[in-house]
Amino acid sequence: MFKFKKLFCLIGNYLPPKLNCFFYKISGVNFDPNKVWIGNNCYLDTNFPENIIIKDHVCISFKVTICCHFNTSKSIKNHLIKKYRKNVIIEKGVFIGPGSIIMPGVVLKENTFIRAGSVITKSTKPNSIVSGNPQKEEKILNTRLASKINNLNQKYLF
Repeated sequence: MFKFKKLFCLIGNYLPPKLNCFFYKISGVNFDPNKVWIGNNCYLDTNFPENIIIKDHVCISFKVTICCHFNTSKSIKNHLIKKYRKNVIIEKGVFIGPGSIIMPGVVLKENTFIRAGSVITKSTKPNSIVSGNPQKEEKILNTRLASKINNLNQKYLF
């Protein structure tokens, strides 16, 4: 069954929106396909898709990569870095811009906006705008403005 789940996730990585959600759900990604938008050519971790948890009203743009594990290759087995596997949690109302990379163990708090091409290596604060490599918090939005933006997104995406 593990090989089939991995295959379903891999297929989902190459399908267009809404169809990809069906395959991600079968592979074990924890989310409601009717309340999440996942764009074209996203790469969700094929080895451990069950470690990806996505809450409602999340928009993941195209070419986003979500990693849940790190496994050293055979050539560097004696290296100090050990293999690990951690959850990635994306809370309600998060927007992830195109080409962003989410690393293992990250929690994207409610109403976080990730700008295009960002590499997210640590958890974010609620209502924040984050960008860059390394990630940098640009601004904290007030709750009212973040809710207004999310309501508009819900109107057009879900």
